[in-house]
Amino acid sequence: MISKYLMVFFIIIIAACSSPNKILKSVNTRFPENPGKIQKLTKGVFWLSWLGKDTVLHRMESINALVINLESAPLTYDFSWFNDHRKTLSYVSDSTLAVAAVNSGYFEYLNDGGYVSFHKSKGQVNQEVTIPENHVRFWKHQAAFVQNGEKNFAIIQGNQNVYKQLPIENIISSAPLLISDGVPMGKYFVNQKEGDKSNLPGEHPERHQAGFGPRMAFATTPDRRLILLSVDGRSPSAQGINAEELTDLLYHHFKANQAINMDGGGSLTMFVRGATPTGVVNYPSDQRKINPDGFDHIGQRKIGMALLLIPKRKVLLRRMEKIKVTVDSLAMDYTDNPK
Repeated sequence: MISKYLMVFFIIIIAACSSPNKILKSVNTRFPENPGKIQKLTKGVFWLSWLGKDTVLHRMESINALVINLESAPLTYDFSWFNDHRKTLSYVSDSTLAVAAVNSGYFEYLNDGGYVSFHKSKGQVNQEVTIPENHVRFWKHQAAFVQNGEKNFAIIQGNQNVYKQLPIENIISSAPLLISDGVPMGKYFVNQKEGDKSNLPGEHPERHQAGFGPRMAFATTPDRRLILLSVDGRSPSAQGINAEELTDLLYHHFKANQAINMDGGGSLTMFVRGATPTGVVNYPSDQRKINPDGFDHIGQRKIGMALLLIPKRKVLLRRMEKIKVTVDSLAMDYTDNPK
């Protein structure tokens, strides 16, 4: 069984180039009034952003992407876990001198069952899925983003038993699987795409993944690029995206052949050191619980895990040390059982 899941690390696929400039040009077809921005953070690491009306979805969208060339980027990748003492992404990124970072998996701990996802970093299992199979959130560990070796990433489908058996040091489970070996699975994850879903629990997969909301995705491309993508939501200026649309965005514009949906909603956070005072480049949605019209880079949710991009070279570490990160004055604590 284990060899089946490890095969993905050793398959080389030839496909369309996913260079940052080509991605920018492709996604610009969605935002003709705003050509987007591209910034090189360090060798092999680019930050792309768009904010405006999407002529494909006909909605206002805010999209940020980190595009990392795995062969040339001078980075280490920290599958950081701090769910025993939750912190903002800004705080964790600042303290580790990360160039950039994103939130990662579902970290909630539920009174009626426990953890909903599996997490392992540096060979240490930090949390296991403890909710029962009949729980409405059990689907949330259907797939996993894994790292095997310094520059090898993959996205696999599995369950708790599979993840525990894999001889891999870094694993974050999440769901749904969006793209698997070039097949856009996320287009078919939701069965009930139309109609009223208010009778379903908020975390039911049909309701959770069909609705427009803030979403995070991790993806890889055949030409060995890692894509970390955030799409904001819950604002007239950023109306969100559903799982099927997220799949199409990654598949058609970023040329991803593997992709997974990570934790979204108020947890959605992308950090780029020096880009804003807090480093946050997206528009956290939890702040709109206080101010419905709020649309700024503050109001992060305190989360329990993240993917950090840490400099390998001393010269880059020293450069990161010189860039100050402001404390988020509106950081939010998270309730594991939101109403």
